[in-house]
Amino acid sequence: MENAVNENFLQDLKDNEENRLSLPTVGQKKAYQLAFFAMLCCCILIVAVCSLAFVPPQFYRSVENIGLEDQSIAGRFVTQIASVTNEIRHKNKWGISVRENEINAWLGNDLPRNHPELLGNALWGRLSRPRIKLEPHLFRIGIEVSRWGVTTVAWAEIEVRLKSANQFALTVQRAGVGQLPLPRNAVLQECRKALENAGMDTDIQRYRDRILLLATVPARLTNSSSPDKESRQPRRWQIESLRIDHGSVTVVGTSYTKKKSRTFSEAMPSN
Repeated sequence: MENAVNENFLQDLKDNEENRLSLPTVGQKKAYQLAFFAMLCCCILIVAVCSLAFVPPQFYRSVENIGLEDQSIAGRFVTQIASVTNEIRHKNKWGISVRENEINAWLGNDLPRNHPELLGNALWGRLSRPRIKLEPHLFRIGIEVSRWGVTTVAWAEIEVRLKSANQFALTVQRAGVGQLPLPRNAVLQECRKALENAGMDTDIQRYRDRILLLATVPARLTNSSSPDKESRQPRRWQIESLRIDHGSVTVVGTSYTKKKSRTFSEAMPSN
């Protein structure tokens, strides 16, 4: 009987030891399961976020193929630009109205073929296929950005108003890459650099809860290539009206020749 008691005691000790050793194993298994589940959720979240970056905005999809098959539409845009340039240099009043499809046709046909240097590479990748959508007071601009074989669409919605003659006020309403948002102030700084490279004077100001980019177009024009002495005199131009509607933009202004003041010897009467 004593032997039976000892055997039962030893069996109980063995069972207790096995249970004690199995407890950490069960705890570790649950920890591994939780870690795996957390990693799986993180991977799903990363894939979902990345996939949003590759979905272009709706406005870009609506205009990306406009005018690509009809190069004559792009030709109309070039003709209108050449015509208003001639008016600015030789007439007192000038104006131009262009449509959204004409701008996009030029961006899709003439720009990459005749002016590829305007696209090229940027810090964030290679730029291609810029497009624009016009709404009241609003430019919606999108452009494809390619890097490491991956292409997405960067875009911005920029409100543009004529604050005074030759001075525009720009506000970035929204911006993003695909469906992911971008900081508006960073986009505004990029706009400032681009406008300064184009020869405009810029200034950033805060107005209530918004940050404005003021861009001033130089008023002075020169036409030194003209054989006419009168045409070679300095001319100034003013942008006096800007109207952005659904699918069109209209700009109206004046230009004039600034007469040089006569010297003192020229003003003296001859004897």
